[in-house]
Amino acid sequence: MLMLISSLMERFSGVQNALPVNARVNVVNQFGGERYDGRVLKIEGNRARVCWPKGVKTEEYVSDLVPIDEDVRFQ
Repeated sequence: MLMLISSLMERFSGVQNALPVNARVNVVNQFGGERYDGRVLKIEGNRARVCWPKGVKTEEYVSDLVPIDEDVRFQ
């Protein structure tokens, strides 16, 4: 029920998800938990399902996710 309410609030507030599915992300949340190099599997409301190395899957708030820029090129 909470997912339904949060997705409706997001839809009507005009806030859009900045992360596409399959984006590479890092997470830093307010409780000090950090994870690196995850992939977004799906986004529902303000929560995202993320797969981390070694097959660990977690639910994270989209606001805690930081996208990794994959277009960086060194010369």
